[in-house]
Amino acid sequence: MARNLLLLRASETLSATVSVADVVDAVLHLRGLALGASHLRVVAASGRSDPLTERTIREGRTFYFTDGAELAGAFPSEAKPDSQAAACVPLVGTAGIVGVLRLFWDTPRTFYVAERAVIATLATYIAQALERAHRLDARIGVANTLQEAILSRLPAVERYELAAHYLPADRQEKVGGDWYDAVAGRDGQLTIAIGDVVGHDIAAAARMGQLRSMLRAYIVDRHEPPSALLRRLDVANHSLGEPTIATAVVAVIDTFASGRYRLRWSNAGHPPPLVIHPDGTMQSLTGNDLLLGARRFAPRHTWTVPLASGSTVLLHTDGLVERSGGAVDDDTDHLHRRLRTARRTRLQDLLEDAVADIGADRTDDIAMLAVRLPADG
Repeated sequence: MARNLLLLRASETLSATVSVADVVDAVLHLRGLALGASHLRVVAASGRSDPLTERTIREGRTFYFTDGAELAGAFPSEAKPDSQAAACVPLVGTAGIVGVLRLFWDTPRTFYVAERAVIATLATYIAQALERAHRLDARIGVANTLQEAILSRLPAVERYELAAHYLPADRQEKVGGDWYDAVAGRDGQLTIAIGDVVGHDIAAAARMGQLRSMLRAYIVDRHEPPSALLRRLDVANHSLGEPTIATAVVAVIDTFASGRYRLRWSNAGHPPPLVIHPDGTMQSLTGNDLLLGARRFAPRHTWTVPLASGSTVLLHTDGLVERSGGAVDDDTDHLHRRLRTARRTRLQDLLEDAVADIGADRTDDIAMLAVRLPADG
């Protein structure tokens, strides 16, 4: 019964592990149940090890030592007063040995068949947990690389201050379907964009990367109004297989020789851009067309608004305003209150304060991109 309890507890504990560190910690907590072993440890196959562990990995078999003299005779480095019996078991995964389970007892011990079966089963559970953790670590590494490639560094643009902030819904893989971009043009023109692809995983990030790359190419190559850029993007979206469903905003800030500024934007089903005027008042820029992927050749429009010197243009995804159980208008009002009380010395401070009270239990990604115009007119 005690052995069955050990295996049940081990299965439950190890099934909840995520990282290699979690597995190692879980094994340490099993020490009190593991057949009375005084020491219980997992050694990764890739780490530095001792002669006993190295031989276990090399030969791929389990070593049992019933007393201290037998252990010391085979491996002198293991001769210790509290090592009077030992078992060293390879942890075999689907692709080979991923580590070794080392058990030591402070009194001599006879390893009967039933006990060896329990140790072997325990090792199988640990190997499965380690292999799962390694796969997740590799997946997270790929996801982080993908996200870093997609969320490129913002350009340094003379006169403008730019800042961005990204919070993924998935805290493990840290990747999702939200994106932003900024491309500097000629004569002080700046094009900014933000979008949100359905999903919060690597697949969503891959689809998002395709849309972002195509749009970036159009921005650089085609000096066209925002609506024309989104129209081109959606035509490509429909022409290259199953269309990706996404929302997006493309906005262009124009600078005139007179010192005036103008914002032109087109919105494909996305939360409206927000202008924070120099006096702190907020203006949501209405005007919305169908989201991308909804209908081929959907009509798109460009809207225009003048911008005062010192204004801030904020683009964001819906994760910033969608609070659990809240109405959209109430959530937007809450965002405006947060922005009114946010720090303004640095634009990055403003964005960080905008998400300061958003809990860790959110279910959607959050992306923000902001541009502050110079105050000197």
